[in-house]
Amino acid sequence: MRIEKISKDKIKIMIDGNEAKAWNISFKNISENTPEVQKMFWTALRLAEKNVDFSVQGAKLFVEAVKDESEEDGFGMLVTRVCSEEELKTAISNCGYQGRLKRTELKAQPSRQAIYRFRDFDAVCYAAEQMADFYEGKSVLYKCDGAFYLYLVPARAEISEEMETVLLEFASRVQNEKYIHGRLNEYGEKMIKDRAVEVMQEYFCMK
Repeated sequence: MRIEKISKDKIKIMIDGNEAKAWNISFKNISENTPEVQKMFWTALRLAEKNVDFSVQGAKLFVEAVKDESEEDGFGMLVTRVCSEEELKTAISNCGYQGRLKRTELKAQPSRQAIYRFRDFDAVCYAAEQMADFYEGKSVLYKCDGAFYLYLVPARAEISEEMETVLLEFASRVQNEKYIHGRLNEYGEKMIKDRAVEVMQEYFCMK
């Protein structure tokens, strides 16, 4: 799988013949939105976020399938990130395959995960104390390059807004969460690997 960044809002994903067979997809069924196509597509987007800094969080995607003339069973996809109806209309009007290929508008999968960077351990303690009454979900505490990072995946979407309001008083939210999470797992020290918010509340917060 090759990923090329064409512009800040557009990438090209190329799949060779062997990869297409392994994914059980083809140029003909790429527009059918099967589970195999979805799995391949989101794998490609995760790689694009990590390798070419192409984040799709909060955006919609306009996808065009293109034939790879140099590869017998290979093909490609042009993925355009659109944030408004006007941008979507522009993407459709610029599509080079109108009338011959299906055009699919895909909404990016919602993600509740978030990572917050704290300047010191005390700031993490204060934040955990403020979250005691409402936070439910996964939480991990990392230390990396002298700062502390709290990785959070709320159990319910409605928790996210309240969580954001509280945490921004003590920390800054990092961008490209998936990339930073991978970096923390590789280079950071995992201080509390499970239920970090609850552990902080129990052992480090004032009663």
